[in-house]
Amino acid sequence: MPALVTPFTRDGDISEEGFRQVIDYTISKGVTGVVPAGTTGEFSYMRTEERKKLLKLTVDFVDGRVPIIAGTGMHTTDATVKMTKYAADLGCDAALVISPYFLRPADKGYYEHYATVARKGDIPIILYNIPQCTLGVLNSNVVEDLAELDAIVGIKDSSGSIPYMLELIQKLKGKMEVLCGADENFLSAVIAGSNAAIMASANVIPHIWLDIMKKVKKGKIKEAARLQRTTQTFSRMVLKFGAAPPVKAALRMLGVNAGRSRMPLNTGGTLPPEIKEEIRIELEKMGLIENITHSPVQKDIQILELLKKQGITLEDSSELKTSSFSNDTVSVGIVAGSKKGPIGQSFVRLLTTPKIGHEALTVILEPNLPIKPSSLMFPTRKIESMRQASFFYGPVQSGAAKAFASFLEAGKIPIESVNNDVAILALDIDLNARDRREITAATQQAVETALGGVWR
Repeated sequence: MPALVTPFTRDGDISEEGFRQVIDYTISKGVTGVVPAGTTGEFSYMRTEERKKLLKLTVDFVDGRVPIIAGTGMHTTDATVKMTKYAADLGCDAALVISPYFLRPADKGYYEHYATVARKGDIPIILYNIPQCTLGVLNSNVVEDLAELDAIVGIKDSSGSIPYMLELIQKLKGKMEVLCGADENFLSAVIAGSNAAIMASANVIPHIWLDIMKKVKKGKIKEAARLQRTTQTFSRMVLKFGAAPPVKAALRMLGVNAGRSRMPLNTGGTLPPEIKEEIRIELEKMGLIENITHSPVQKDIQILELLKKQGITLEDSSELKTSSFSNDTVSVGIVAGSKKGPIGQSFVRLLTTPKIGHEALTVILEPNLPIKPSSLMFPTRKIESMRQASFFYGPVQSGAAKAFASFLEAGKIPIESVNNDVAILALDIDLNARDRREITAATQQAVETALGGVWR
């Protein structure tokens, strides 16, 4: 079941049409229930009347297609009872009640809070343990005691602690359900005996989670584990970047008008452009959107010709050593020569007067540890996105540095060249590649082979 996001307009109002689209999308993907006004729904940013409006919209839009578990937790017990009764009167099927937050009660306070809501709420209650937000853990012994109350039917655990969840499943078996609320723990929870989940990523990929559960029930654990691995990176990004912003970004990429978040989540720093690119890549990997196809890697890079396009002319002479090599992922052209000659001047010029989109970067093994001989690298293909930049100035730079280090360690670069030469590398990469480790390895192999043509 998805912890539904709440789409907001640019002015900060609830977008009813966007909310309808989110509900329709999740139901079309097979969800067995929806959960409005939860953490991912930004309930803590809403006024009481807004939460009531959201719950009514949910009942109207869902129109009996799936059960509705309403987020009704509030700061105080009395307010929680009132919101829970309101959800019951609307026709919601159950209430998800977060533990009291900000001011933490003792164990007895937690028990009395939930017992009161269960007694007066007029609706089945699901406890909600999320200590990273409430600053207090709902201890398993308290949960055991609460499980004796007929109106309390389950607990959602979003702590992310597998030992805690396993303890709950062990102690509560036959008494009430333990629902997984930590996306990365889903497979572990299901194998251990959990039969349901309320998760942020289920706004986007409920069908994958349902498939994992079906495979586990059929004993196809390896297939389920493979599917879980395909979701891990996206799940981590959802957790790391505030749940609602990455989920909304993903839904918008799927054509669902998931709207905006409210401040302070709705800021540029919450979800940087490069993270949006990574989200798109994960959606591509999971088969939810079509891959953006880029032109293949450029073969046989002529480094001197490329430098001319940078406004730098080097006469081909015996003083310069050039080489090139390419594989399916990376192509490289290298020119090396004395730092006191024309290439040394070109080296300085590339650093001080970069061409936009082709900025040169010093090749380093790690911060403050440049490789020898001193080298620069620049992209042959103009960098037009944060994803391209993160590839080129990340795994490509790392692979190039490792190639120089390996070549030097093998004693293949003369000592006089190590101290007196500089090198300039032009590189192109296959932007259809997805695995950063494979890009690093392919770069190292290409650069190391090209170095063999420079220092024979």
